[in-house]
Parts: sequence; C-alpha cells; structure tokens
Amino acid sequence: MLIDSHTHIGTILYPVGKNRVSDLPGEDLLAALQKYSIDFALVSSIESAEFDSEGQLAPPEKQIPQLESFRRLVQFVQTDGGISLKALLWIKPYTEKVTPELEQFITENREYIAGLKMHPSLSNIKFIDDRFCTCLEMASKFKLPVQVHTENDGLADPVYIAEMAVRFPGISFIMVHMGLNTDNDEAINIIKDTDNIYGDTCEVKSEKVIEAIIKCGSEKILFGTDAVVNGIDTYAKYMPLVDLIRNTFSKEEAENVVFRNCMRIYKVMV
Repeated sequence: MLIDSHTHIGTILYPVGKNRVSDLPGEDLLAALQKYSIDFALVSSIESAEFDSEGQLAPPEKQIPQLESFRRLVQFVQTDGGISLKALLWIKPYTEKVTPELEQFITENREYIAGLKMHPSLSNIKFIDDRFCTCLEMASKFKLPVQVHTENDGLADPVYIAEMAVRFPGISFIMVHMGLNTDNDEAINIIKDTDNIYGDTCEVKSEKVIEAIIKCGSEKILFGTDAVVNGIDTYAKYMPLVDLIRNTFSKEEAENVVFRNCMRIYKVMV
C-alpha cells in the first residue's frame, strides 16, 4: 500500500510557485498514480493560488472563485467514486472569506473532502494573520486536518504553524516540505515537540526524511510528493525514497509513513 498525501491538479492563467506551474491536468495525475502503483492520493487545486510566481496578486479576471475551484476539484474526485482520491480544499484568505455558502458546500460534500489546504506564500499572508484564524475556526468546526505549505519566507515559516497549533490544539497540521529550501532542522524539531503537527516528505532530501522519522517517530511523517508538479514522472525520484524507508525501518514503522499516518490523520479508508 502506498498513499500520496500531497498532490495537485488545476489550470490557471498565471504561473505559481518556485516551479512556475500553471497547468496540471487531472488526467496526468491519474496517469501518474496508475504508472507508479499509488493506491490513494489527496489532491488540492492550484486554481486557488492568489499570487503568482513573481509575488503579484493575480488580477480579478484571472482569479477562479473559491467555490468554483472547490466544485471542480470535488467533481474530479467523484469521477473515481471518491475511492482512490479525496480532496483538500485550498482556501483563498486574501481575496475571499469564509461564507455560509462555503460551509454548506463542505457539509454537502464532506464524504469527498479529507481536509483543507493553506498556502501562506501564494496568499501573501502570514500564517498567524487573523484571516487564517477564521479559516482555522472553520477547520476546527468540521474537524478537518490542515495541510500547510512551509518555507522560511516570512509568510509560511514553520514557527508560525507552531504558534497556530497552540492556538488550535484540536486541529492536525501537516507541514508540507518541512521548511522548503532549508536544512529542515527547525521544522523537524517543531514536529518532534508538538503533538498536533506532522511533516511530509515532499522536496525533502532522503537523509533528512530518515532523520525526521528517527527524531519525531514514524507516526509523525507522511509520504507526499507534489505530483504532478514535475510531470507524470514526478514519482521517479520518490520511489527510491520509499524503498529506503522500507529498508531502514521495521515493517510497521515504514507502513506508518507510506500510508497509515495519512489514513489515520485524514480519516480515509482505502
């Protein structure tokens, strides 16, 4: 069994992120999952990114409304009966707010939704900002885990997630990247010391993944890849990591990382 807790789809009219992506077809993700025998994936849509790769707010005519992005994502998840995919709803706190319509959408589609996705860097808001607090209050209300992009850019710093984890102890926070483009040490220590914070393997060097599992415990790290940001063969660089984890740790410990933690934290059944 292998579950990817961190994948993306979506098409927008401006490039986002360090990889400057703008078109991640759902068909490519499905092809990648099949090619590399991934049994289940959690997927969010880049269509909720608010700022582009240059740090500029996308103009209104290029923005996709939050609910429209969510409807497209849930429809994509439903095409496979909600069995091999579940949605992470990517919140837009800079340009939109939590509304009764949004909460109603979650209520009506809860079986297809595993959690929320928050990307402080592409929303240009510090994660400790009150606008994120409103979103986290909704996450708490619906008992939804929160996947958070992390990097030391003054917006998505791991220390900010640590602060929010104290303020919202009932929410499970997954710090994807464990501090992108850093040595990961700060994030690993926060994960180790904070009960409701977890990390993922995406864009983390193999040796640091192993270190994180040893220091934090196998129950605190999830397999995640950012597929298909680097194309259908995004998984090519992660399969050796899976083998390394399985060869380094006990069967139970390896299974925690490659699928059991995702199932437990996001409450998904495969």
